[in-house]
Amino acid sequence: MKRELITIVSTFFFATYGCILHTHAQTMYENFKPMATAKMYFGDKPFGESHEGSKSGFESSDFIYGRLELEGSNLLDAFKMKSIKTNHYYLRYRVGSFKGDKQLGSCNNWKYLLLTEEDVKRGWLNFDVLPDPALAQSAICGTEEFTSALAAGPLYHIINQQAFPQNDTYTIYVQLYLPAYDAWGKMEDDEKWPVAESSFEFKFNTEDIATLTANAEKAGDRVSKNTFKLSTMPDWFYNSTTVTDPKLTTANISAILKRDLPKRSMELIKFNVAKYTGSLWMIEKNDLGIIPVGT
Repeated sequence: MKRELITIVSTFFFATYGCILHTHAQTMYENFKPMATAKMYFGDKPFGESHEGSKSGFESSDFIYGRLELEGSNLLDAFKMKSIKTNHYYLRYRVGSFKGDKQLGSCNNWKYLLLTEEDVKRGWLNFDVLPDPALAQSAICGTEEFTSALAAGPLYHIINQQAFPQNDTYTIYVQLYLPAYDAWGKMEDDEKWPVAESSFEFKFNTEDIATLTANAEKAGDRVSKNTFKLSTMPDWFYNSTTVTDPKLTTANISAILKRDLPKRSMELIKFNVAKYTGSLWMIEKNDLGIIPVGT
């Protein structure tokens, strides 16, 4: 049986919110001004050192990848990433389905795209949109700390009847962006946010739904396994907090893992609980700092 060492960290948060992409239609981000120096390309194969092979239209049976190219800058400077206060670099990453100027359904809720130190030093970025599960690399998360579950391919996340009500051709808008802050740490108006945006045509066929659903799970599983793969455990694992709750046992945690991850073959060898001094609750707010009431 495959053995995996499982680290358990409990985080409670609410994540009930919708989002709207900037287009020519009136939206909550109607003041977004995409950077003139940013160009985005899409293809049905992972990009290499250029955007060769890029396309403007795809079918729902295709795999889709993106590439961002910046003129005269790297990601760190263009997106003003020095404002990031977490342990990881990231961009906010959103996709949405449109018919004409009307958005159908919501965009992806997990919108933080993990970047490496090597990524942000470059003037380009290759990223997954709807990847082959065997090649999925881009990790997205629901929090900028990347402490919750990871997933892959944001377009997989909006494959539903609201976004694609029937067999038809839809426009998929893609945004990579970050909020901007002034010297006092106050968030700037959204018209000053660094944004890269583009779109492609997506011919959707309901016969592909089963395959898309299966591929979403496989791609997410690959990203979850590979993104933070460690050769050694972090230091805190050997200096964990004392657990006094009698219900927090290896047997109980094993039962939860088998219940929630039925397709994973694993054996819980040991679990540690990290020392934590922050709040156990986090209220999710949208990009305007407002607590949403629903999608």
